[in-house]
Amino acid sequence: MQPLRVGLVVLLVAGGALPAAAHAGAPGWSTPHTASVVPVGLYAAGPNGQGVQLFAGSGATQARVAQMRAIKSDATQGSAVTVDAGGQPGVGLTAVDVNPSGHLVTAWSLDAQQQGPIGLAAALGARTALPRTAAVLPSSGGVTALADAVAPDGTGTVAWAEFSPAVVKIATLRNGAAPQVVTFAAATTDAAIANVSVGIDGSARPVVTWTATPTVLGSPTGTTTLEVTRGDAGDGTFPAPTAVPLSTANVARADAVVQAGGGLTVVWSEGVLPGALTVRAADLAAGGTALTTPRLLTTLPSGIAPSVAGSLNGRLAVFFLQGTGGKAGGTPGLILRSSAGTWGRQRDIGPASRRAVRALNAGVDASGRVVILWDDGTAGGSPTRILAARSSSSSDPPGTYHQLPQRSGDRSCAAPVLTLSTSGDGLGSWQCRTATASNQPRLARLTAAS
Repeated sequence: MQPLRVGLVVLLVAGGALPAAAHAGAPGWSTPHTASVVPVGLYAAGPNGQGVQLFAGSGATQARVAQMRAIKSDATQGSAVTVDAGGQPGVGLTAVDVNPSGHLVTAWSLDAQQQGPIGLAAALGARTALPRTAAVLPSSGGVTALADAVAPDGTGTVAWAEFSPAVVKIATLRNGAAPQVVTFAAATTDAAIANVSVGIDGSARPVVTWTATPTVLGSPTGTTTLEVTRGDAGDGTFPAPTAVPLSTANVARADAVVQAGGGLTVVWSEGVLPGALTVRAADLAAGGTALTTPRLLTTLPSGIAPSVAGSLNGRLAVFFLQGTGGKAGGTPGLILRSSAGTWGRQRDIGPASRRAVRALNAGVDASGRVVILWDDGTAGGSPTRILAARSSSSSDPPGTYHQLPQRSGDRSCAAPVLTLSTSGDGLGSWQCRTATASNQPRLARLTAAS
């Protein structure tokens, strides 16, 4: 994940639901381009609306190789560059992060569908100097989760989980040096490790978190803990993780948002997807061993995990779907947290009626401005259009929602993904159906609010 850098102090402004009608013309969003069809792909947003894409080349799964390309300021795609991982093919899990200076770190699992452990590769580079080679990182078991982040000086941190045995490994990447890797074993050999996350605090220190759940014959038992280790800036050392009790219920998902001083806010969902979820939040001070009293944010019978985003100044957004979901539809809701740590009340988002929604996205830039992006359709049907809203300032909630432009011939669009940079520029990608084809990728640029 890309951490968001130091910004202005944010105050939460109370308000009601967004207006019920979408206005013509989505502020800041360009008309989408037709993007290339790739079997696996992931975008990252950089400065001034420019970004990169990590993707897999075409061909048989076992023979696919990692490629990257720059995304230009008008959201068109640059030429593809192949990234050689010592000749090892296969692209499975992917991660990429770009910092405000345009430095990037990228990683992917070498899933060649062969016997033996799944490998992992990682590389440093820049948007204007994409990597051509990658280092193969040491792995001995199947890679189950992957995250990375790049510090202001270009130092990259890559964290991943493996099973059999259950371990978390963290690699520090610096230009001209071999990767420095540390390994942390789970407290029990059959623990389930998930929700791996990497953030960079205001002192350029990497903060790595994950959840660990004891299991018996594959079924969770006991208390899920949040494991936290804070590295020194750029030197590759990490102390043994602090195990913080999180929940005795099943944790379907957990998001840890790092703040400038090294503390973090955790938002987690209790339940089993696609069933009902109970969403809670709590804070953990830098060096702390216990969370603050958990706050109940919402209960979601729809079973769609919420989208959580935040910035270094403590501003957070939790975007979710209320209602049963499915054909019955639901209503998107948003809860915001101020930089002072105050949670606001729930806001209804979008049309007043129940809607068909497949994907919800939230983003927060470095100054605390919130962007939300989701798909929408009539309840009983499927999503057919992309909607968006954003804050006009660092202290305001998102304003009126708008429908994003669609290309001529696009009959329906759905499944958007938002990638936001620290400056508030970003990229939106989604799939559209035409008269002759389905799952046609689209890519649009979001310019920063003035």
